[in-house]
Amino acid sequence: MRHGTTLATLITLLAIVFLVKLGFWQLERAAEKQKLFDDFAAAQTAFQPLPQDPSTSARYTPVKVTGTFADSYLLLDNKIHQGNAGYHVIGLLNANDRSELVPVNLGWVPVGPDRRKLPMLELPSTEQEVIGWLYRPAEDAFTLAEQIVEPGPAPWRVQQLDFNAIGSALELPIANYLVLLSEAASYGWPRQWQPQVMTPAKHQAYALQWFSLAIACLVVFIFARRSITKTKKECE
Repeated sequence: MRHGTTLATLITLLAIVFLVKLGFWQLERAAEKQKLFDDFAAAQTAFQPLPQDPSTSARYTPVKVTGTFADSYLLLDNKIHQGNAGYHVIGLLNANDRSELVPVNLGWVPVGPDRRKLPMLELPSTEQEVIGWLYRPAEDAFTLAEQIVEPGPAPWRVQQLDFNAIGSALELPIANYLVLLSEAASYGWPRQWQPQVMTPAKHQAYALQWFSLAIACLVVFIFARRSITKTKKECE
């Protein structure tokens, strides 16, 4: 009997610790999401020239850069807009003040009836001042495809914005950051850059659920222990 009680106690304590850890993990995620929303909110300010070394700039830094778009572009696969499948159009800007092509996310276009046929799009042909937000995509993002860049002529369908890999595959000097074209720009396609992720409030609600379950387990355990102790005393 003692061994059974000890095992039950150990399992209950492990369950409580696990639930508490899940609660704190949700609180950490809430803090991360809040930082993401705060970064985006803080970026709604005047656009400054794109730094020569953007690696030290904060996420969603409002920037502007002038140049001419190359005829070729990238199509980032598996992007959903209002429930429809499509691509993000990544233009390659020949910026006036740098040697690398600057990737610019110009917005969303639908896949179309035949996935084998890529959308043939017209990018602005004249010099443009691009205004938007600096963004560095995660290079370790999950992808179902084995190849990041599908072989063939332009436009190129890509599964992930790993610009080092894309630049090597296409033999093009592409910068390893991205500019999200402002919604205020008169060209491009539908785009909405506000973070589309679970809100901090939802993470906090989940944390409350995990903490509540931990407390419930503890209460049940205490009452069960008291009941066992009372039964033992009555039997003696």
